[in-house]
Amino acid sequence: MGGGGGKGGSQTQKTEIPKWIEEPATRNLARAEQTQQIGYMPYYGVDVAGFTPTQQAAQQMNIDAANAFNMMPSGYSGLTASSGMPAQQTIGGLTGYSSSPLYEQAVAEARRRDPGSASVYDSLFS
Repeated sequence: MGGGGGKGGSQTQKTEIPKWIEEPATRNLARAEQTQQIGYMPYYGVDVAGFTPTQQAAQQMNIDAANAFNMMPSGYSGLTASSGMPAQQTIGGLTGYSSSPLYEQAVAEARRRDPGSASVYDSLFS
C-alpha cells in the first residue's frame, strides 16, 4: 500500500477584489458611514385630511336638527361638529391633521424623563 507520507500543511487562498468594483465599493461604504449619522427624520406634513367646510356644515346641520327636535342626549348641549377635535392645520396648502405636534411632545417628555438615554441617543448622531 502506498502512502505518501502525509505531511500536514496549510493552503492559503487569496481573494482579490476586481479593480472595477473596488473604487465604487469604497465610495459606497464611505457614504454608508455618513448616512448612519442621520437620526430619525419624522414627517411634519398633514397625515389626515380635514373635513371640508361643506362636510362640517352638513355635520352641524345634523346636530342642529337633533337639537331642534329634542333628540340630542342630555349632556350634549353646546355640541358642535368639531367638538373634541384638535384644530386643523394648513401645511403646504392642505388642511388637516398632523401627528408631528404629538411626536414633538412625546420626544420632549422622553427627554425630560430620561435625559441620560436622550444624551446617548444624540451622541450616536453627532
